[in-house]
Amino acid sequence: MIKCIIFDLGGVVIDYTDDKCYYPYLSKISGFSVRAVRSIIEGPLWSQIDKDQILLDDFERSVARRLKIEKQEVKWYDNYAENARINEKVIGIVRKLCKNYLLAYLSNVDRSRYSDTSMKLLKPYLNLFKWRLASCEFRLRKPTRAIYKYALRRMRLKPEEAIFIDNRLDNVVGARKAGIRSILFTTPSDLEKRLKKLNIRL
Repeated sequence: MIKCIIFDLGGVVIDYTDDKCYYPYLSKISGFSVRAVRSIIEGPLWSQIDKDQILLDDFERSVARRLKIEKQEVKWYDNYAENARINEKVIGIVRKLCKNYLLAYLSNVDRSRYSDTSMKLLKPYLNLFKWRLASCEFRLRKPTRAIYKYALRRMRLKPEEAIFIDNRLDNVVGARKAGIRSILFTTPSDLEKRLKKLNIRL
């Protein structure tokens, strides 16, 4: 029996992805392709900042050096603060779900984006989520199996008692490997259809 629905934040509850907003910006100012920018960011640097293992200043300095731009042009936090918005349609689904299920979010997010913007955006809706899990707070990161196991322990749930929703395929695959039924998020309407197929009450 499903007891809990676990949401990703960026790209699901919060309407923001680096692919849509951040990488094109860096590509434009650096002259590197979006693909090259993504490969630079989505390596060890991204993992380290999301797990709070390096400071934002060091992260931006490393990105600037690799892209051959000035550090002040990196704008990791500023770009997020400017473009991140609550996905109101997803929040509508969250409101329906919380009548019958416990809800949680599980997010890969660094401390600057999480504390300075995400929490402000989420403030009116935090009471909808019983558990709030961010990679920067416990130094684990999706899609490693350890983060899903950690989340389940925190929530005192078995894998078969949860459903996980994320916009990144690697994170969905990671959750499935941990035994959690998972949905790849594309649109709010598709999410509703997929939840209903799993006999989730909306």
